[in-house]
Amino acid sequence: MRYLIPAAGMGRRLGDTLGGLPKCMIEIGGEALIVRLLRQIRTADPAADIHIVLGCRSETVAPVVGGATLILNPFFDVTGIDSSLWFARASFDRPLMVIHADLILSDVLAAALFAAEPATLMAFDSSMRDPREINVAVSAGRVTRFNENLTDFSGIYAGMLKLSRPAAAAFVEILDRQIRGGLHDPKAYYFHVVRALIEDFGIRVSAFDIAGAAWQEIDRPCDIDSARARFDHAGAAEACKTLVHTVV
Repeated sequence: MRYLIPAAGMGRRLGDTLGGLPKCMIEIGGEALIVRLLRQIRTADPAADIHIVLGCRSETVAPVVGGATLILNPFFDVTGIDSSLWFARASFDRPLMVIHADLILSDVLAAALFAAEPATLMAFDSSMRDPREINVAVSAGRVTRFNENLTDFSGIYAGMLKLSRPAAAAFVEILDRQIRGGLHDPKAYYFHVVRALIEDFGIRVSAFDIAGAAWQEIDRPCDIDSARARFDHAGAAEACKTLVHTVV
């Protein structure tokens, strides 16, 4: 399995909290986010083919991600995650899992995600319902909508999208058309790409509900405090959380 980790962002919403470090180098429980994620991937899949898109302070991240294929987004300061994925377009020639570098997952959850059977799936958390976040609408076990500010949704996006070979080929085709058409706003995301996968290509995106699992996305300073409270104390969160999910 190939794993693609976009890790080029500057973490603007974290302000001065990072002290000049890229967001993926935040330490939680004694491990940088990117180091923890690589450890979890390789534990679950010793033969993992890991690709990482770097940008902000790439010289700081590169030394800690040995064994991964590194891709550079040279315009990380004026582009968004969609552009980072576009720079990694050659990575979409086989099934792959896109995992955001600003996630912290319990080991239990990581193992469940990496072992999930559906060839194409999206992780979401039905216990977290915030209309200001990136949301996922689910019907009969499949993703029907994926966007910000949805009025009717099932939970928030959990930063992981797994693509079958046909889905990966379609994803990069749509993304390439979008980027070459000039749609690369710094705040752009891959909403349009997922919508086209579902509506234009008829690809079934199974919904993987991680409600009840220990995880955290790091976007704001308060998220760092929350993650450290959950994961710093001798793995307490790891031991007491169990994963309850629905995947069809």
